[in-house]
Formats: sequence, C-alpha cells, structure tokens
Amino acid sequence: MALPSDDGKTIRLRGKEGEPVEVPEKSIAAASATIKGVIDEGRADAGVDLPSLSAAALSRVAEYVKRHFKDGAAAPEDDPGFYVPGDDDPLARFDDELVRVDDNDVLIDLIEAATFLGIDGLMDLACKAVAEQMKGKNAEEIRKKFNIVNDYTKEEEEEVRRENSWAFE
Repeated sequence: MALPSDDGKTIRLRGKEGEPVEVPEKSIAAASATIKGVIDEGRADAGVDLPSLSAAALSRVAEYVKRHFKDGAAAPEDDPGFYVPGDDDPLARFDDELVRVDDNDVLIDLIEAATFLGIDGLMDLACKAVAEQMKGKNAEEIRKKFNIVNDYTKEEEEEVRRENSWAFE
C-alpha cells in the first residue's frame, strides 16, 4: 500500500480527554500501521479516537513522528554517514528531551501509546527511560518512584528473594 500523498494533510488524534492532537498524515502513516490502516479504510477524516490514551502521550507521539518520520520516511539512523559517535546529534537530544518528564505517569502512558500504535522506536526509547530511572534502585525505591503497591506478604517476598537470590546479589 502506498503512503498518503504529501499534501500537508493532518490527522487529528483524540485521547481520553477528547482534546485533538494534530499530526501530519504522512508521518503518522509511516510510523504506525494501526493509524495507516484507519487512513486506508477512509475512517480518519473526522479524526481518530484513542480513548485509552492520554492527550499528553499523544502530543509526545506527534512530536516523535514529526521528527523521526518527516515527509513520511524514517530518519536515516542506519546510514553510516548520518551519525558519528561523539558528534552532536540533534535527533538524540530531541529524544532525550521527549522522555525527560517529571511525572512518571506520562512516561508510562507514552509506552502504552507507542505499544498500541506499534511505534517500536518510541516504545524502545520510553522503556529505556523507565529502565534508567530504575537503575541502581532496590524494590522499595522502585515501588515508591512508580507508585507501586506492595501486595506481597512478608513471607511471599522472602520466598521470591530465596527463589531469585541471584538477582539480589
């Protein structure tokens, strides 16, 4: 299937808040097979409702696809001449800023959005950001950072620690 023509057309993505987020049709179609299917079926003209996704996450999705899928083509990260390690890489800086958030819920929502929309590069980027936040922390610190309730009894937790002692070394 061909990508939509480059006529400056945008698609409105609406999350659970109902707030529309505009994204270039060609970029989102190149990034997401899910949205491309909706476009190909002619169901995107009035916008695409994504009621399980937040507007904050969709806004970040829009920024990501605008930068990584400009003009409907993926950024040439695989081109050896595109990036030389040690060089100042504006796309890498953009990615770092995109996932630098004060509210972890936004990052988790971004992972959910990237997964639902099938945007693997964005999902990898957001998952790496979560992993960086977890690095060097014990279970209790991670629970606190991500508001995770400990539903294990003391005995269950000790059993898990025994069974997986290698992970706690």
